[in-house]
Amino acid sequence: MKLSKSIILADITAADSAIKDYENNHFSEMKGIAAFHLQQAAEKLIKIQIYSISPEDEDNLRTHNILRLVVYADSMLSGIYIPKYIREKAPRITMWEASGRYYADFTVRITSLKATLKTIKDWYNAV
Repeated sequence: MKLSKSIILADITAADSAIKDYENNHFSEMKGIAAFHLQQAAEKLIKIQIYSISPEDEDNLRTHNILRLVVYADSMLSGIYIPKYIREKAPRITMWEASGRYYADFTVRITSLKATLKTIKDWYNAV
């Protein structure tokens, strides 16, 4: 699989734009779009690090489940960096992959999105 940091940056940028749009227009569906792109960025930040160590490791990475990816990355004993915030919020962030795109009743606090965005931006810069 070809995964690049530019694809991750695109997810971060999309999430940032959706958050700003929500803050300006209060169109609640934009929070779902932001949540989806933040989940995607977190997923890809873990996967890109695993691929850098094990380029052929496709089977273990066929998931959107952040917690499962964290557990797998930790099992590699390779020093893959995953922020504490992401580890703690992994079940919730995982839920954002589908819920943020498909469910009209999806809710998330803007403060949660902004905290996750900040963590992911810092993480992106550290990887």
